[in-house]
Amino acid sequence: MYADIRSKNTDILSVAVDLQGPGKARPYHEQAGAEFVTVVDEENSLARVFGYRAIPNGILVDEDGRLQFQQYGGFDVRKDVIAGLVSAFVSDGRISTQTQAQTSGPASDHFERGLALYHAGQTEKAATVWRDGIALDPENWNMRKQLWAIENPDKFYSGKVDYSWQREQVEQGR
Repeated sequence: MYADIRSKNTDILSVAVDLQGPGKARPYHEQAGAEFVTVVDEENSLARVFGYRAIPNGILVDEDGRLQFQQYGGFDVRKDVIAGLVSAFVSDGRISTQTQAQTSGPASDHFERGLALYHAGQTEKAATVWRDGIALDPENWNMRKQLWAIENPDKFYSGKVDYSWQREQVEQGR
């Protein structure tokens, strides 16, 4: 799909959200053989701007810099509907359907406070703030996954991400 996108003078910018930095995200980009650029949002800046609480997201911007489409959570180009939407946009710049963005959740400030604590080396305090935030906003997957990643790095940074473990955590209310 990327070759088709590039052949139409269009490009992809991927943004990984990982407060532990590019070194944690880079192996996944390389393992995927991705040819497009991936940057890392260590500060959760885009979530503040766009109000999303989960990934993966898709944002389509036209050649004039205008936002044409946004879907927060569940954006997966392996799904036929999404692949068709992206292909149509790349071909003629048209979007046949609009998806409303999720608004930022009730605990968005918890992510920021936890992030500041984490960067100050106060990992346990950051984890406590994030747990409180998750209790207020259980659908905030950015916060949940960052907490899981610092508490269980082996489930995130030792090869493949362990999605079955993540499902178990959700089922157990963690």
